[in-house]
Amino acid sequence: MKFFTLQKKSIAFRLTKFIMIVIIIQTLLMIGIIIQGGVIKQGKTNAYNSFHEKVNNRKNFLEREMKNNWTNIDPFVSQISSVLSSDHMDSDAALTALSTDLIDMLRSTQTTGAFVILNEKNELGNHPALYLRDYDPLMNSYSLNDIYMILGPSKLAKELQIPLDQTWTYDLKLTSDNEGFYKKPYDYSSLSIRSEYIGYFNPPFRLTPRDLDIITYSMPLKDLNNNTIGIIGIEITLNYMTKLLPASDLQSKNALGYMVAYRENSQEDLKPIISNGALQKRMISSDQPLELSSVDPNYSIYRLMNSKEKKTIYGSLESFGLYQQNTPFVEESWILIGWVPESYLLSYVNDIQGVLLISLVIAIVLGILSSSFFSYQFAKPIRSLANKVRNSNGEGHFSISETGVLEVDELARAMVDSNKALLDAKTRLSKVIELFEVPIGAFELKKDSETVFATDLLMSLFNLDDETGKKFLQKKSFMTLLDNIFSQLEAHEKDVYQVSADPPKWVKINMTKNEESVVGIVIDCTEDMKEKLAIKKDRDLDPLTKILNRKAFQYRFDSWYEKDNSGVAALVMFDLDNLKRINDAYGHKWGDTYILKAVQLLKEITVDEKMLLARRSGDEFVVLLYNFKDKDAIRKTMNDFYTKIESKKFEFPDLAFKRIEISGGLMWLDYPHMTYDELLHFADEALYEAKYNNKGSWIENKML
Repeated sequence: MKFFTLQKKSIAFRLTKFIMIVIIIQTLLMIGIIIQGGVIKQGKTNAYNSFHEKVNNRKNFLEREMKNNWTNIDPFVSQISSVLSSDHMDSDAALTALSTDLIDMLRSTQTTGAFVILNEKNELGNHPALYLRDYDPLMNSYSLNDIYMILGPSKLAKELQIPLDQTWTYDLKLTSDNEGFYKKPYDYSSLSIRSEYIGYFNPPFRLTPRDLDIITYSMPLKDLNNNTIGIIGIEITLNYMTKLLPASDLQSKNALGYMVAYRENSQEDLKPIISNGALQKRMISSDQPLELSSVDPNYSIYRLMNSKEKKTIYGSLESFGLYQQNTPFVEESWILIGWVPESYLLSYVNDIQGVLLISLVIAIVLGILSSSFFSYQFAKPIRSLANKVRNSNGEGHFSISETGVLEVDELARAMVDSNKALLDAKTRLSKVIELFEVPIGAFELKKDSETVFATDLLMSLFNLDDETGKKFLQKKSFMTLLDNIFSQLEAHEKDVYQVSADPPKWVKINMTKNEESVVGIVIDCTEDMKEKLAIKKDRDLDPLTKILNRKAFQYRFDSWYEKDNSGVAALVMFDLDNLKRINDAYGHKWGDTYILKAVQLLKEITVDEKMLLARRSGDEFVVLLYNFKDKDAIRKTMNDFYTKIESKKFEFPDLAFKRIEISGGLMWLDYPHMTYDELLHFADEALYEAKYNNKGSWIENKML
C-alpha cells in the first residue's frame, strides 16, 4: 500500500525546469524562423526542379531520336512506293526489288528493324512481307551478316546473304495480338494523302509468340496513284529501348530508373508499358494502372500511391510529342516517368531537418546538464541539512552546523526547535496513554519524513520485540509491515486484523489521512474477538450433536449456492425412524445417545470437502452433497452409506444389538431458479415418500 506519491516540487527540479523551458523556447523559435524563412520549402522546390530537368532532358533526347532518326523515312517511302507501283511484278519480286531500299532505311534510321507489309493476301490469308532486323543498330557491319530476316522469302535471304532469324516465317499472319501496328495506319490511310500524318506508334507487342517485345512506328504505303498497298515502318526492341533509359541519370546507386507509360485517351489511367530494372519491377507493379497523387504540378511531380513496398516513391512525368494536332491518334499518350525514392529526392531537405532536430536535442541535453549542475550547487546546502535531519532517526535531539547560507541556517534552527518540540510531545503522549492502562498505540507517517513516529507500545501490539521493532521505524519497512497486517483482515469485522495465530491476537487499526500525514491508532481487541468467536460458535452449532444448526446450515448453503455451485450436487433430508418408540422404551437419555450414534454415521457419508451436515430438529437432519462429477457418483455414495448402516449394529440398554434406522429423501440441485426453502420442500417430500413406502431406505424426488 502506498499513501503518498512523490511530487516534483524541489528547488533543483523547479530551477532545471525553468531553464529547460527557456532553452527549448529559444531553440523552437530559431527553428520556426528557419522554416518560415522558406529554407525547407525552397529546398523541396530545388529538388523537384532538378528531378524535372533530368526527366525532361531524357524525354527531349528520345523525341529527337524519334523525329530525326526513327521516323525520318520519307525519302525511302517514296523510293519504295515507286518500286511497288509496277504492275508486272508478283509479291516476291516486288519484295526483292525493294529490299535494298529497306536495308538502307534500316541503316539510316538506326532502329532495330524495318518492314514492308503488303495488303494482298495469299491463299492462307496471310500478307506478303519483308521484315529485317538488326539487334544492335549502333554497330553496323560492312557486310549484311548483322541483319536477320524476320519475314520474307527465304530465297531473297540467300541472295542477300543474310541469315534467317529463329522466329522467321515466310509471310505475316495477323492476329488480335499483333494486328494493331498494321490495321490502324491502314484503316485511316484515306484521311490524308500524306502518309506521315497517319504514322502510328504501337505499344509493345510480339510479332509472333516466340518473338521479342517490340515497339513499332508504321504508316500507310501508297503507290503513285495514291492507292494504299500496305504499310511501311520501323521497330525498336524493348531491349534496345531500355538502353536509352539509363537509370544512372536519376541516381548513381540503387536507382529505380525510368518507365514509359501509356493511355489510349485522357479518360483512362496510365498503364506501364516499359519497366526497366529489377529494383523498379520489385517496387512498382507493371500489371496495374498507376495510382498517382499530385505533389507539385509546376514540375509534374507525383507520388506513387500503389507502391508494392512501404517506401514513398516520387515520379516526374513528361509526355512525348508523338502526334500532330488533328491526326487520328492524337488522343493516345506516351509518357516518360522517372522514379526516385523520397529519401533520395529530398535528402537535402531531410538533412536540414535532421540538423534542426539534432540542434534541438543538443540544446535540450546541454540545457539539462547545465541547469542540473547549477541547480545542484544551489540546492547542495539544503540537501546537506536534510541528510543530517534524516540521519537523526527522530530518536533524540540533534544539532546542525551552519551552512553559510542565511536562509538555510534559519531553516535549520527552526527544524532543531521543531524536533525538540516533537520529541517532547511524543514523550507526553506515551505517558498519557500509559496512565489510562489501555493497550493502545499510535503512529504517524509524514510525507516529508522517512522516519515513522510511533508510541512505545505500538510494536508490542504488532507482536514484535524491541530489537525487531526498531528496523520498522523507517517508512519503507513500516509500510511493508502494514501491508502484511492488512492482508489478515478478520472476516465480517471492520478494521480488525489478526497479527498472531499462536497465541491468537487481534488488533483494530483506525487511520486518518490529510495532505501532510497519515495518523493511525492501534487497539488490542483480542479478548473481544475471543468472546465474539465463542458466541458465534455457540450460535451456529447444535448443543447436543455439535454439528451445524438449521440457521447456520442455511446461511452456508446460500453462500455456496450464490458463489460456487459447480459440479453435481444434491440436498438430502434424513429422518431417524422410530425415535419416539426408543425414547418411550429406553428413556430420553438413551434417545440422545441414539441421536449421537446416528450423527456419527452421517458424518461418514463422504469426506468433509464434499459434504455439509446439519441438525434441523430432534430427529431430522439435512446434508448438502456437492463437488461430485455426476449423479451416479452421488447415488453410489448414498447406497454405500445405507450398506454401512445395515452392517453397523449398536448395543442397546436391553443388551440387544440393533442397527440404526434412517430414511432419506434426495433432491437434485438442477433448478437454479429455486430457493433453498423450495429445494428443501422437495427433498422433504421424497423423505416422507420413503418413510411411507419403505422405512430405512432413500429415494430421489423425480420431478417432471
